[in-house]
Amino acid sequence: MTEKLERLQRILADWRLDALLLTRRDNIAWLTEGGSYYVVERAQIGVASLLITPTSVLLLAPENELPRILAEEPMPFTCEVQSYPWYQSLETVLANASPGIIGSDMPFPSTQDIQQPMVQLRQGLNDAEKQRFRALGREAAGIVEQVARQLRAGVTERAVEAEIVKNCLERGIRPVCTLIAADERIAAYKHPVPGAKRLEKQLMMTLGAERAGLNVSLTRMVHLGQPAADLRQRILTLAEIHADILMATAVGRRWQEVFADIQQAYQRHGWPEGWRSHHQGGPAGYDCRDWIVTGETSGAVMADTAQAWNPTLSGVKSEDTTLLTDKGVEWLTRCDAWPLIEVVRGDKRWQIADWLFLPSS
Repeated sequence: MTEKLERLQRILADWRLDALLLTRRDNIAWLTEGGSYYVVERAQIGVASLLITPTSVLLLAPENELPRILAEEPMPFTCEVQSYPWYQSLETVLANASPGIIGSDMPFPSTQDIQQPMVQLRQGLNDAEKQRFRALGREAAGIVEQVARQLRAGVTERAVEAEIVKNCLERGIRPVCTLIAADERIAAYKHPVPGAKRLEKQLMMTLGAERAGLNVSLTRMVHLGQPAADLRQRILTLAEIHADILMATAVGRRWQEVFADIQQAYQRHGWPEGWRSHHQGGPAGYDCRDWIVTGETSGAVMADTAQAWNPTLSGVKSEDTTLLTDKGVEWLTRCDAWPLIEVVRGDKRWQIADWLFLPSS
């Protein structure tokens, strides 16, 4: 039995449940340390479920899915197994099991919705998760930065995306979000899905990468030749804002206080309404963002959690994933080979990703 399973079984009484049905890929990955139970790449719901009671775990899977799951998916605790024909519904199987009052992380007849409490329960990374996070962040950053250094005028956004996706898949990384924007599309769209636009001078590359359930996000910006003075100043200002956000994200602080500091950072650096144009990010883990932080977000910042902030100004974006512990902030999406902007805040020095300048011809 693992600590996570013990915690989940203990909390069933607090949630007034006899059993808990987990089918979402994020929750399965969290509980099993990396299992996914998926077939369709972008499906949020897996093809098998775990039914947890105070004393047992039951793996429920269709007969055609069960052999691979047992052979290839991690299972760090003992569980019973029940298979059923692919043409029979999980609802029928569950009704025959008669486990009593059930909570479920997906919409399911006669169950209670527990997805939001599950997201809260997932907060706090163990040592194994931190190591997996570090490896994922380093590799994801390396992929984007390697592609960035090879850019030349005329390449299409889709070609850049294809190169990133190829390199991710070769490393067992799922590129769950690839946003590529060239030139005027950077300022025009906050989530620029790659298209046929060809690079002239500027390119923004955003990657959301997942492996074994954990998610990192990063953005890198490239300029062919030197940028105009106002654009150069904008990314320097954005680095200051990003550093302020990192300073504000301290263990124990209320999320509403953090968001108020984010608003003040934009105000202090001359963009009082800048925070309104796009969300600023939030804690990450078994989802791209466990939640987006706003002025209404309840709760407080926890130690041993990942944070993925993405402050944005017109034409520029700064995004990386960090690990927050009682000792401070550790960069996850870094591989020590990208130009950085140093920002000093008291005794702290923050190094924020800069433009990569490439020859214009």
